[in-house]
Amino acid sequence: MSRPVDDGARRIGENVRAARRARGISLEAVAGLVGRSKGWLSKIENGKIRLDKRSDIIALAEALEVSATDLIDAPVQRNTTAPPIGRLRKILLSSSLDDPPDIPLRPVEILQAEWNGRILASWRASDRAELARLIPGFVGELHVHATTGSGPDRETALRLLIWACGAAGSDVLKAYGHLDLAWIAADRAERAARLLGEEPWLGAAAFAMAHCRRSLDMARAFRTIGQTADRVEPHIGDDRQAQEIYGMLRLSAALGCQIRGDHAGADDCAEEAERIAARTGEHLDAWQWFGPANVGVWRAALAVEAGEPGRALEHASRVAPEALPSQIRRASLRIEKARAYALLDRPRQAAVELRQAEKLDAPRTHSDPFARELVADLLGAVGGRDIRGLAWRMNLI
Repeated sequence: MSRPVDDGARRIGENVRAARRARGISLEAVAGLVGRSKGWLSKIENGKIRLDKRSDIIALAEALEVSATDLIDAPVQRNTTAPPIGRLRKILLSSSLDDPPDIPLRPVEILQAEWNGRILASWRASDRAELARLIPGFVGELHVHATTGSGPDRETALRLLIWACGAAGSDVLKAYGHLDLAWIAADRAERAARLLGEEPWLGAAAFAMAHCRRSLDMARAFRTIGQTADRVEPHIGDDRQAQEIYGMLRLSAALGCQIRGDHAGADDCAEEAERIAARTGEHLDAWQWFGPANVGVWRAALAVEAGEPGRALEHASRVAPEALPSQIRRASLRIEKARAYALLDRPRQAAVELRQAEKLDAPRTHSDPFARELVADLLGAVGGRDIRGLAWRMNLI
């Protein structure tokens, strides 16, 4: 979909032009490096067309030797309800698995019940305020058990710590722009996985490390995540959680393949994840919400990335939103449908999907770089109070 030049379009084009001029290279040279025409790049720089695929954004970023996020601009939300993260910051910065915090301690079985109860329920509902309240003390206690415990209790504490740090990093800290703390949380998960020494949980930590980054900066981590999945595969057996970890690694590897233009590899990885999901089924406590429905969301995203919006909508149509365990994934489904409708030049339907995504999970929608670009596009194509309001909340106007 093309659009008249507006402030949102100019911002991206100006970032690309500034980075190109800073490198002192011509339009022709950059276009050649990314396998595109000079005319295409000129339209990008002048805000005439939208960057709507990770592969194009990442190729430009690599050619210009800048961060992909820098080209799009880090999202800044007008959000006065961001949860306080001071306690979580203190736990992550003032303690470690060598030096746990000095805090009151509950038994591991109580912590396990809390994780399976209040914490997972809050995570499913995208209640980040409740997560920010519950997770700091929970993570702190797990540090103590992981350091001072032994036997099954220590192993359970380490597994919970890997999962909790991954959740805190990707769905609390990253969602509100605390990328430095998200990285520390993922690194803590990786340290716990090494102490545990179980291959599936090393894979879970690798997933956390890859996904604590901004969406557009994940490409480098995804280059090797297929190898991680290969290492995990022989160890999954009949363990459902290990199978779910393996399935999510395969989906991440599929996206890595798609970004590199390896469409056959992406399909192979996605089909393997689909096969595993048929074995595990749907579960409210699934690791990273892995199951047939979530695989469908990923397959829609992969099709959008491949420039196949019709196929993306076919995958999306087969996903029953109520089968998705979390609001986060339901919002993601809406965002991928919006991207597909935009590629089909159906802006009004794209706008409806984005508004529904925001109702399901505002932080997820506001921080998504493709949703932000699409909203900037829709300001000119559709307009109206709803889109202007969404653009204002995203700090685009």
